[in-house]
Amino acid sequence: MDDSHALVGAVPILVLDIYEHAYHIEFGANAAAYIDASMRLIDWTVGAERLMEATGNGPRRRANTGGETLPSISVEELRTVMRSDQSLQVVDARPRNYVSRNPDMMPAAVWRNPERVDDWCAELSPEAPVFVYCAYGFEVGCNVTAALRERGFDARYVRGGLAAWRGAGGARAVRAGGEPNW
Repeated sequence: MDDSHALVGAVPILVLDIYEHAYHIEFGANAAAYIDASMRLIDWTVGAERLMEATGNGPRRRANTGGETLPSISVEELRTVMRSDQSLQVVDARPRNYVSRNPDMMPAAVWRNPERVDDWCAELSPEAPVFVYCAYGFEVGCNVTAALRERGFDARYVRGGLAAWRGAGGARAVRAGGEPNW
């Protein structure tokens, strides 16, 4: 073990930040409440897949197609595109548990279930670029972007996701009403 708190060659399956800065604002000194809340938000199916992958007993998950680098856009570039008159589509692809916990979205975004791309992709216009974001701009947003590109859309994922958008002072909208059945 070194100062990074990781074993050489180890594969992280689940990481929970238990330093005080991670929970103090919302939970004060009650670390146990923070851990309880975090445990309720974990997608255990993904954890099981990561465990199977790490032990060599499961398929490798993809984060892009055919080894090609997925096109992406920074939050600053996206803000510029949003301010232009260019036609665009913004898809909030955060998993349902993220959206139910935090209804904030990017302006003009529509939430779609990242696990059901085939059910909703026909609603997108093939004429306008699609910008996909998830919570942090990693696996979920990349996988949805890859799926849309496979279906012929000019899709790009937003680097850093909604967290980067907020960090850059991006405008917020609140998702209205109930969740779609996607």
